Amino acid sequence: MRRIVYSTFTENLDPGHSSSSDYKLSQFKKYKLQLEKAQRDYATSCGATYVLFKTTTTAYDEIQFNKLFLLEELANDYDEVLYLDFDVVPVTKLNFFDIWNLNSICAYNIEQNVDRDALIGALNHDGFDTMNMYSKTCAKNAMLELDGLSGSKGVINTGVIGGNRESISKLNFINRLDKIKDILQEAIIDNLYPEEIHKHWRDNNEIFITYLIERYGVPFTNIGLPWNFLLDHNHPNISAGGYFLHHVNKDFGKSFE
Repeated sequence: MRRIVYSTFTENLDPGHSSSSDYKLSQFKKYKLQLEKAQRDYATSCGATYVLFKTTTTAYDEIQFNKLFLLEELANDYDEVLYLDFDVVPVTKLNFFDIWNLNSICAYNIEQNVDRDALIGALNHDGFDTMNMYSKTCAKNAMLELDGLSGSKGVINTGVIGGNRESISKLNFINRLDKIKDILQEAIIDNLYPEEIHKHWRDNNEIFITYLIERYGVPFTNIGLPWNFLLDHNHPNISAGGYFLHHVNKDFGKSFE
């Protein structure tokens, strides 16, 4: 059984995106060696190869698509594949490959309350933008509505995603990407969501991979919060229940100092 854990890293991002602030970029540079060691050590403990790919593009959205391209490409050479965002710190001895059945895509699906009250709350929320998970859920569901399908109340966070050769091949992400982009544009024009919602919709890897899984019935397992424990401004504190700490806020000192 050939297994691989991989991540991607760049020292430069185009300005203007929330992930390209000076603070976040400086944190990556400061803790790069510790981040790489934590992921490499975890891969070793799982009996897996580890590769850190350095990206050449500086566009945030393209980097996010490239990590899913790599998921497909690596599945051609390895039996099982686990992707970790470079801001994910494994803090467990549990073997992801043994815990989860990788005959399905394994990731954390974040459920959203998509009723009318939630819509009003999202519109009034100061942080509502292209990265908002509620907005992404609405975009994905609007795309599915064009196919006469009802979507789930969630969107997958791709900071941690695993699968095997068979399950990953069912995504067919690379070949379907251009078509999916067209469907999103159609959904922006023809949907029931107000402009205050759809004006934030952009090509996005999390919207697209969730759409693919739901549209084509790709087997999926929700690994839950412990395996992608999101640390951000709303939930900044580390929990003993988190196995993979996903430092969305890039406050890596909490793991390494």
